[in-house]
Amino acid sequence: MPGAGDCRLTDYREHYTRDAEAIVDPADLPARHRAAESRRLHALVRLLAPKPDETILDAGCGSGWFAVACHRTGATVRAMDIAPGGVAGARQRYGQHAGFLAGDVYRLPFLSQSFDAIVLSEVVEHLEDVAAALREAHRVLRPGGRVLVSVPYRERITYHLCIHCNRLTPANAHLHSFDLSRLEALLRSGGLQPQRSMLLTSKLLEGLGFAYRTRRWPYWVWRTVDRLCNRLVPGAAYLCVLASRTD
Repeated sequence: MPGAGDCRLTDYREHYTRDAEAIVDPADLPARHRAAESRRLHALVRLLAPKPDETILDAGCGSGWFAVACHRTGATVRAMDIAPGGVAGARQRYGQHAGFLAGDVYRLPFLSQSFDAIVLSEVVEHLEDVAAALREAHRVLRPGGRVLVSVPYRERITYHLCIHCNRLTPANAHLHSFDLSRLEALLRSGGLQPQRSMLLTSKLLEGLGFAYRTRRWPYWVWRTVDRLCNRLVPGAAYLCVLASRTD
């Protein structure tokens, strides 16, 4: 019998391509999950602060929900993911809000200095070479442009047998765990200067269904309670960092 290390999945890019084909319409998510995701995306849009005359790339767009949120600010949005089937589903749902295409964050199919802002939301934890992807983001970003990165915060990486390939693979295909210092160091190595950061979504509150129970509250009330809880009872689900290209 081979040891556990002998049967671990090694081609994570191929695995994630298959996994991403199963991304569902946000409208089909359970109500609690949908409410929590809506609050998270609202917070990211506020941190990015898109302007109506800007061009934004949502790299790793998943369902396309965040691209729609950026489009509603008046910005022009291109949305990309690695799985052609997943992109086709997002295009079918939200094609009127953004231009969708399949592509790889290591080789972005765009000219240099094409975008005012780039979003990598729940993306870099999946990548074998995070620094290479951030250098590529730097390439297509205009001088003074912004990169917004959102990742799980201090995640404990666990392995399980994948139902698709029967190999040991990290839960949710996450390869890395991040804290603020590590993520900021990676951004700097890619030529990007961190400007602002925030911790988001208290695990304690979400365990109580807080986002769903307060879905009709104004955003600022939800965010204030979430921020206070993360200070008093450390356990945020997400770390978000806004960086800029300064050269």
